[in-house]
Amino acid sequence: MTDVQGRCHCGAVEIIIKEYGNFVYTCHCDGCRRLNSGPVLSVDPGPKENVVFAKGKKSITIYHDDGVERGFCSICGSTLFWHAPADNHYCMNAELFDAIIADASFELELFYDMKPAYYAFAGERKKLDRNFQEI
Repeated sequence: MTDVQGRCHCGAVEIIIKEYGNFVYTCHCDGCRRLNSGPVLSVDPGPKENVVFAKGKKSITIYHDDGVERGFCSICGSTLFWHAPADNHYCMNAELFDAIIADASFELELFYDMKPAYYAFAGERKKLDRNFQEI
């Protein structure tokens, strides 16, 4: 897909991923779960050159956390992204992008060793621990 459009809940922030497939993954790390009340489902558009903030850049609040930036809409509170400036890498909330999640392939669970026992996703997929070793 090209020029995949996404938006926060209230529509104040609009994001375009220039090029992407339909791959969705989840993160079970403590930070993602605490900030989102559970695991976050994400897309991985990669470098910032593949991401365009088309609208509402001034409505984005950045929380700095262990060398990464976590972006939220300052109006509705939607989780927008996780960004590692040192690696020039973005991960974004999958639920912002209707076209991606309409036919998404869910193939990966990250930080699986940090996942609490009270929930589990149905089906089988690749699972990596906090050291990115396959479980």
